Amino acid sequence: MKRLIASFAIMLMGASAGYAQPGPQYERDAVKQRAALDHWTRCLAAEQEDRVRAVLLVDYREDDYKSELSKLARTRVSETCFESIPRRYRKMRLGGLPFAGALAEQIIAEGDESLLMRLSKAALTPDVQTFSYTDKAAVCTVKGAPHLVAQLFGTQAETEAETAALSALKPVTDYCTASGAKIEASALAMRSMLATASYRVLAAAETNKAMSLESEPNA
Repeated sequence: MKRLIASFAIMLMGASAGYAQPGPQYERDAVKQRAALDHWTRCLAAEQEDRVRAVLLVDYREDDYKSELSKLARTRVSETCFESIPRRYRKMRLGGLPFAGALAEQIIAEGDESLLMRLSKAALTPDVQTFSYTDKAAVCTVKGAPHLVAQLFGTQAETEAETAALSALKPVTDYCTASGAKIEASALAMRSMLATASYRVLAAAETNKAMSLESEPNA
């Protein structure tokens, strides 16, 4: 099948809570911006799942992470997937954190059990690796209130439901940052941080489960 290159120019910004400055007029509309992001990441997560899973586990402070995320953003997608994206969303610019967060959301949405059930079980996993102060707070939030995090990911972007879900999570995040600075971030940035954290919490639980099975004596 003919393949088309994703016209997704990413402006890598590491792990900051902010995101890229708007470019064309349609990028200034947050609803359209996030809808475009959803379309692109759905294609990439479906067609490049192994690469997406791998990059989301890399320390985002490292150059390798930035390089791999940039390559992923420029990966060719199938004609079918490309054509499924509304024309007005086929070009956009966005920072690294929202891109990674949206990819993480696409991945964690898949599973035999509900996200609520999987996050609730994974919340008991010790020693989930974190890479920064904000990342540590995000992982703490996910493990402290998996039901509220799952509820957030069940909402549409830029809606009252999303705002309410984030508000419900704020006391948990405040508790997780009680000994340091409070986190001030946009809805997109906060959701992105929680998505990447959720992915790594779930991945750590799967790794621990696999290691436990390997260590069990043969029946």
